Parts: sequence; C-alpha cells; structure tokens
Amino acid sequence: MSTYTYTKRTWYSLVLAVILIGAQATIAQVLLVRELLVVFYGNELCLGIIFAAWLLGVAVGAGVGGRLVRRAENRFVVFMFLVLALCLLLPMQVSIIRLLRYLIDVPYGQQISIPSLLWASPLIIMPFSFVIGLVFPFSASVFKGFTRGGATDIGAVYILESIGSLIGGTVFTFVLAPRGSSYETLAILTGIVLVNLLVLILFVSKTSCRKVLLGMSISLLAVSLWLVVSGDVKRLEAFFIEKRWESFNPQIALVESADSRYQNIVIGKEQGQYSVYCNGQYAFTFPNRYEYGPVAHLVLSEHPAPRSILLVGGGIGGLVGEMLRYPIEKLDYVELDPKLLEITEKYIPEENRAALADGRVEIFPVDGRYFVKKVRGKNKYDVVFTNVPDPSTAALNRFYTLEFFQEARDLLNDGGILVVSISSSAVYIGEVVGSYTGSIYKTLQEVFPYVIVTPGQINYYFASSEPGVVTTDLDTLISRYNGRNIETDVFSQYHFLPFLEPAQVRFMEKSLESRRDLRINTDSKPVTYFYNLLLWDQFSGGQLQGLLTSLGRLKLWYFLAAIGLFLVIRLSVVNLVFNNIPKEKKFDSIFAIATTGFAGIALEIILIFAFQNIYGYVYEMIGLIVALFMMGLAVGGYISNAVLLKRERDWLRILAYIVGGMVVYSLVIILFIKWFPYHYPGSGAFFMVLMVIPGIITGLEFPVASRIYLGDEPDSGPTAGIINSADHIGAFSGAILTGIVLVPILGVDGACLVIAALNGASLVLLISMVIKTKSAQRAP
Repeated sequence: MSTYTYTKRTWYSLVLAVILIGAQATIAQVLLVRELLVVFYGNELCLGIIFAAWLLGVAVGAGVGGRLVRRAENRFVVFMFLVLALCLLLPMQVSIIRLLRYLIDVPYGQQISIPSLLWASPLIIMPFSFVIGLVFPFSASVFKGFTRGGATDIGAVYILESIGSLIGGTVFTFVLAPRGSSYETLAILTGIVLVNLLVLILFVSKTSCRKVLLGMSISLLAVSLWLVVSGDVKRLEAFFIEKRWESFNPQIALVESADSRYQNIVIGKEQGQYSVYCNGQYAFTFPNRYEYGPVAHLVLSEHPAPRSILLVGGGIGGLVGEMLRYPIEKLDYVELDPKLLEITEKYIPEENRAALADGRVEIFPVDGRYFVKKVRGKNKYDVVFTNVPDPSTAALNRFYTLEFFQEARDLLNDGGILVVSISSSAVYIGEVVGSYTGSIYKTLQEVFPYVIVTPGQINYYFASSEPGVVTTDLDTLISRYNGRNIETDVFSQYHFLPFLEPAQVRFMEKSLESRRDLRINTDSKPVTYFYNLLLWDQFSGGQLQGLLTSLGRLKLWYFLAAIGLFLVIRLSVVNLVFNNIPKEKKFDSIFAIATTGFAGIALEIILIFAFQNIYGYVYEMIGLIVALFMMGLAVGGYISNAVLLKRERDWLRILAYIVGGMVVYSLVIILFIKWFPYHYPGSGAFFMVLMVIPGIITGLEFPVASRIYLGDEPDSGPTAGIINSADHIGAFSGAILTGIVLVPILGVDGACLVIAALNGASLVLLISMVIKTKSAQRAP
C-alpha cells in the first residue's frame, strides 16, 4: 500500500474526522445507555450488556475491517462512506429503542424479560459499534505516513479517537445533556461531522463516487439544519417520548417528561391522580393520603415517643403531612432526586405543599445515602425511615446493605428505630421470595439485635438496638396511637390488624427463621440485587431461573482454578509441542491486549458501581466517566507513541511491565473503594482520577502490542484491525461477566481478584517468552 500525499489542510480535516469519530462513539454509548435504562426500568444489569454488545460490535467490525482493508482499492473513499454511515445509524438506533416494547411485543405493564434484553440489546447497539470498529483499520490505513512508522500511525489514530471520546463525553455531560434532548444532540453532532466530511470530499476526493458522497452528505446536512432551525427536532423528540410512554402505560395520559442527573422522570395522569415513573418504573401516586397515611401512623407508632425523624425519599405523596400530625419537633426530608420536587411541585395539592413548607420540615435536595454518610456524628433521630423503591437496581440496593444499616444506626438516638420496606408475597414465601426478603432480614440482624417484619404484599422491617421498642403486639401499638390523640380520617386503631394479623406474623417469622441459607447484602456483594434479578426473570416468564440459580452458586476459586488450568496447559503445549518464537510473540501480544481490555472495562464498571454507591448519580455522569476512561487511553497512547516507540526496545519486557501494572492496580482498587475518603471536599474529583488509570494502562499497551504483532510488516491496516479486535473481544468478555456475574455474585473484591489473576496469567506468559527469547539469542 502506498502512502497518501495530503496537503496540510487535508491533514487537518483528517485529524478532525478521526477526533469526531471518537466523539460520536462516546456520545452514542451514553445516549444508548440512557435510552435503554428507561426501557429496562433503570436496571444497571443493562450496563454490562450494553457495553458488552458495543464492544463485541467493535471487535467484529475491527476484525472484518482488518481483512477488507487489504482488498480495498480506494481506502479513502471507504473511510468517508463509513463516516457517513455513522451519521445515519445513530438516530435510527435511538428511535428503535423508544419503540422497542412495541417491536418485541411486550404486554403493557410487564417488564421486558432478561432473554429479550440479552438478544435485543446487541441487535440495536451492534450496527453502530460494528462500523466504529470497521472504520479503525481504514483510519490507520489513510493515516499511513502521518508519523514515522506503522505502529505509531496506529497509535496516532488510537490517540485521536480517544481525544475525541474525551471531548464528546465532556461536552455531552456539561453542555448537551443539561440543555438539549437526544434528538437535538444528534442533529448538532451530525451537522458538525458532515461539514468536515464535505471539506474532505470537496478538497481531497477526486473519484467516481464523489457525486454520491456529495449528494448524500448535503442532503443529510440539510435535514439536520432544518430540524434544528425550524424547531421540528423538539416535535420529533416529543413524538417518540409519547410513543415510548404509550408502550408502558397507554391508559394514562402523559403530562410531563424530564431527565435529571439520576434518571428519567415521567408524570402521568389518570382520573385526577398523578403517577410518577422513574426510568419507566412506577414510583408513587399523588394525592394518595389513603395509601400513605396508614404507613405514616404504623411507622411512628412503632416508636414510643418520636420527636425527630429522618425521611429518606417518598415524601411527596402525602406521607409528610400525616407525620406532622404527631408532636414531632424536627422532620428532615431527604429527596434522592431533587428534580422530583421541582417537576411535581406544580401538580401536588395545596395541603401537600403546605406540609413541605412547615417550619418543622427541612428538605435536603441531595442523594440520601450521601446525606447519611455526611451527617454521621452530627445529627440524631428517633426514627429513620428509608422510603425508597425496591432494590431492583444497584442504585436502590445501596439503601438495603449492611453498610447503610450501620450508617443509619449511628444516626439513631437511644431507643431509635430504622424502618425499611420491600414488596413481597401475602400468602406464600417461596424459595426466591424467601431469599430476597430474607436477605434484608438477615442483614438487619447483623446490625440490630431486635428486628420485626410485617407480613403482606409489602414487608415493613422495624429494627432497634434496644428491647421493648419495636413490636408486633397490637395492644401496645394501639395504646401508643390512642395516647397521642391523633385526629385523621385515614387511620384508626383498627388499621393495625391488617398490617400485623397474628397468624400471618407467626407465619412470616417461621418462614424467615427456618432459613439457614440467608445471605448478607453488602455494598461490595449486592446479593439482594441479584435475587431481584431472579424475581424479574420469574415475573417475566422464568426462562433463566435454572441458569441464574446456578450462577448464584459460583465460587471465587472456580474462576481462579480455570485461569490456572489455562496457564498450565498453555505453557505445557508451547514448550512441549511448538517452538516458533515469532508466532508465540504474536499470540502473547494478542492475549495481553485482550486481558488488559477485559480489565479496563471491568474496572470501569466496578468503579461505576462504586461511584453509584457513594454519590448516587451515575445516570448524569456516565458520559464523563466514559470520557475520563478515554482520556486515559489518549494519555497512555501518547506516552507510548512519543516516548516508548521513539527507539528500539525490548518490547516484550515493556509489555510485561504494563501488564504487571494492571495486576497491581486491580488489587489496589479493592483498598481504594473500601477506604475511599468520600467525606473530604473534592473527593468526587479524586474518585474520577481512579477512572483514568485503567485507561492509561490500556492506552500504554495498545501501541506496544501493535509494535510486537506488526514486526517488519509494512502494512499497518491489518494489524490495526487484529489488535483492535482482540482489545474489544477482551473488553466484551469483561463487560458481560462483570455486569452479570462477577460483581453481583462474587462482589467487588472477588471481581478484582479475578481481573488480577487473568492479567497475572498474561504476565506469566510474557515473562516466560522474555526468558525464552533471551535463551534463544544466547544459543550458538
């Protein structure tokens, strides 16, 4: 392949084109994640699946591109057609996601099944990511001559894409997402890409395809500009939001939809009542005093004399107003998502608005978990009521963990109580439901010596450190309630019986106490979240019960033994059967880049979960998190290109050092997460630094692995495709295993140990190869 000769202006346009490809890739990832989170009820399980599908598409595309680039007569023209394809695909994919429930025929009110998530996500995501992977070898090919060699040309493209990803993620997070809709973002991004593409077509391409490229680019640019200037882009956005809403709840009128830093919020109206949905999942209804009023009286009757209350979530529907009927002195209301207060304020009844404005009430618009961490040792309460939805997502599960219960206990006065609740079964506690509700019971018992549970469709857990406070005795509760002379039309002493019917109480206690296999739910090992996945599958058809149950039995040593067995077999086969050092070097370089790709995305997902546990708003920050990882790739790639590849070195040894760095970081991250100084100012910024480091290590490795694999071959395009494909196959495996298996089942510590062991195996192979190469050089 000959080197292309370009003018300086052409090089600028080419550099900008590759940067824009990186920006498109990151913005596409973030948009697809946000859109699919709504369709899949905010369950972060889809993060691993989305990343896996994305990376698989890139891997397949890069592999195919590595082969096609050899045969392409005019690689520059192919490059431009691929850029044009990216502009066409992404708007189509976003539209398909919003219509997904229609397309796969999900009944109204029913969750999409996990199997549907597994097959639908790749079909939606992979077309775009396939083209992202396909364009990489062609980018490297048209960049031939940009630097001093094939490996550095590949590194330059890698760095430019990473810079584009950083810019795209940052601009989306801080500029586009807060101010514009998905379709406005797409129209603006497409317009910028097409303007640069037209420059390339007009001043570079002198081919027979020029008219086709010009016609398609100008037409698509005209459509993008028209949508933005005319305002039709807002009508397009509203149309697809309406269609998505109808696929969830066609009988409820859509009133308003908005995105917050935490989630998508929708308000619907039916028969005078407003219902709020967060990421597609029902949250609460208002006005609804007859549902929330009895809960308020049950909760406060479980304490002999409540004076100070901390309410975490769920205070908009009428709960606060009923609590204020008691002689309380202080009620701190923490709303997990401040946007909820803003969006519902114009619809809530005057009595609810007055309750929230009461002098005894102080509203804290901050994440509930973060608030509890910050006020430990400062505030004290008689009652802490965590009134959040079921732990159906990792974000919600963090309000049901051992660590949170310990933090909440430290906020309680002597004789204070903690209250949590989850959905359950009124008449039958089966294996899965028993494990699910029992994990909360077992976890509370680790922190509080006295725990009671109410039976029914909703289980309320009351926990205290002192005897004689929480009780299931109806006479005691009635006496407490009547002694306060509460005047209300939504509750009386007779309402206690449906909550605490004696026979059902005994049944519930017996069901939980008889279980010896109940597990503790922690931040690092979210087993209740995993049990909720089992319930999700059960309620949507139960197609994966056997598989998920089997996965739940996996142990850490299974993974470590499998990695060790692979290492033994690999070393034995190579040393006893084969003796081809050049081929072994290529294999070891591919395996190293694959395991590092695995580690990079796996650690990113782990850090996303950790960030969610501490700060609670990953929905808004997902773009910045991806951008920071890509910044790390750019920094690492630049160091490799500008420093390491400047002169000839022992590349295997360099690669071994880099892989060793990933092993060390995988182990250190366990301590970072466990002892992270979240309470110090600027801790969020420091946490973001942790996101960059896996990217730096991966970026360092990519050009070095490319240099080893390329050897003396003159054409860098095929090597770029192979190395990029190996990187993304490893990342695909890391995403799918970490999101579905490693974190939910083994926990963060176990996941990090598996990552370290896998990269440790790669390190052993590289060290063995270094020794073998040195021995061969010394041999006469």
